[in-house]
Amino acid sequence: MNSISSAKMWVRTLLAIGMVTLLSACAAFQTSTTRVTGSVTYRERIALSPDNAFLVVRLRDVSRADAPSVEIASLRQPVSNPPMVFVLPYDGSKIDPRMTYALEAEIVNSDGDTLFRNDQVYRVLTGDAPNDVEITVRPVSHTQSDGARKFDGADTARDIAAIEARLPSLRVIPGQYVASDHTVTYKAYVSPEGEPMMVDEHRDLGDYGTSDVKLYYRNGQLLRFSENATRVNYDGAQSDAPLEYSLQLDFAQGRFSSGTKTVNGVQSNPDEHEVSGALAQSKVALSRIDAMLAQMNSDTAKLGGSKVFVCDDQSRFSVTFEQRIDRATVEFPGREPLSLARIPTGSGYGYANDLYELRGKGEDAIWQTPSGETHCAVSAAPVGLALPPGNFPVVKLDELKSSGKGIWTEYFADLQPAITACLAENPGDLVSVLKAWPMNHGMVGVRTVNGNGGRYDCLVPADGMGTVHTELVETTTNILPGEDEVRFTPASSAYPDGKCFSHQRLEDGAVFLGWLSKDSCS
Repeated sequence: MNSISSAKMWVRTLLAIGMVTLLSACAAFQTSTTRVTGSVTYRERIALSPDNAFLVVRLRDVSRADAPSVEIASLRQPVSNPPMVFVLPYDGSKIDPRMTYALEAEIVNSDGDTLFRNDQVYRVLTGDAPNDVEITVRPVSHTQSDGARKFDGADTARDIAAIEARLPSLRVIPGQYVASDHTVTYKAYVSPEGEPMMVDEHRDLGDYGTSDVKLYYRNGQLLRFSENATRVNYDGAQSDAPLEYSLQLDFAQGRFSSGTKTVNGVQSNPDEHEVSGALAQSKVALSRIDAMLAQMNSDTAKLGGSKVFVCDDQSRFSVTFEQRIDRATVEFPGREPLSLARIPTGSGYGYANDLYELRGKGEDAIWQTPSGETHCAVSAAPVGLALPPGNFPVVKLDELKSSGKGIWTEYFADLQPAITACLAENPGDLVSVLKAWPMNHGMVGVRTVNGNGGRYDCLVPADGMGTVHTELVETTTNILPGEDEVRFTPASSAYPDGKCFSHQRLEDGAVFLGWLSKDSCS
């Protein structure tokens, strides 16, 4: 009996030691350092079924603003009546006290569509952040607050397409800046009214890869944020195994509406850190544009209104600075007004179109044309510049060939490069083209006349490249067939005056090329 009692006591001792060890292990596993807890609630009076709606909670490392967050742990459980309590275990070895961590919560349906998600950051674990949080989620918007339309992606896509179509006509503000360990070059596209439409950034991250970011705006608010990045040496990854990261976030009236994220081909939902990061980057970009516009506006504030410039080549013109729409109207005597858009400059002011450019500082300026540039200064005495009426019928460049009237201008589109080259090299002022014609060996002949009546023949390759040969036509008896039946005068010059001429505006798309003047008297 004593031996049996001793044996039973020995077994009980072993069992007691085992239970203590097991309980200690469980307690160690469930300590606050290896789990985060909390609750999720929403304010809408909506009943969700646990059969087709699920609560998803993720613990993320959100330390790096220029890189995707890293998921540490996650859970998925059927919904219940709010508040929905959760316990999220995680691997404590993955937590670095120097880093920043946050919880993301969303409610999804059985198809994976997001119904609710948090719209603010809930930090946990490090930096005196709690281990237990109360998270509020909000419905993912499918309509605007006014109920005007649905955010199914179609409206946003149309808005983005409209912005892309306008880019060639928008004002471009280029720039560059250095942020921490990377360099950013960008182009900001701004409407004539000064409204930002799009910012295109390229970020050189040095040893960590590259990133291309585009921000689209509507009514001064972020419409879309998109990023495509190639990260190397990221989170310990080797340089020969880069991380390919793409993110697209759409916004409605400044609030996040929908988005997608892809990391190395695996698609997931963007997290709150990425949404808040996009909004922060948008605010920085808008502030940078505002600062550049303010600096550029201050350079022309001293001029204002209309000024008359007198130039070294004896020409003179009037300039009306329209700061509200960032344009300047240049008017020469006897010529159509030229509308120039503001262009970025290191200092002073600048305005230009496809052919002409005005740059200056204070009352000094440089006027540049296809034939060269001249120094100009504001005239101390006012000078009146009388302009003739310019309400002429319009003819399009592509309509000339279809006219089929046997006039040399029928082939204007093919001859245009040679004509432009000859006009740039032609002696004299107020030059017009009397005729242009193709020649052998890929050459083109162009006959011109200047304001003094001097006629010149020009020989140039058909593409306008290469040497331009110009020769004075010494006698008026050397008249070419069809010469001056229709005269072309570029936009920079003055069309012929007199009752014999009827004029048309020649345009290529929306670009004003000059006048076609038909001589009805000859």
